Amino acid sequence: MVIAYIRVSTEKQNTENQKFEIEKYCKVNGIVVEKWVEEKISGLKKMKERMLGGLLSKLKKDDLLIISELSRLGRNLRNLKIFMIEKYFV
Repeated sequence: MVIAYIRVSTEKQNTENQKFEIEKYCKVNGIVVEKWVEEKISGLKKMKERMLGGLLSKLKKDDLLIISELSRLGRNLRNLKIFMIEKYFV
């Protein structure tokens, strides 16, 4: 399954630019997004408090998760390391 994940931190922000970039990438690479996941929540929130946490826990071997930039997964390298540890080593 191909899943696109879009996140903004506040209600004042919108997701249009992220969606545009993902759609552009998919068109160039012949990819069809089957499911869009969109949320408005701070990247400082713990992974399990975000929709992303549940999404990541359900990914299967051949699934593809597309994001517009790494910052959508976490605010800094430490957050990404914690995510990797929780996902693959717990």
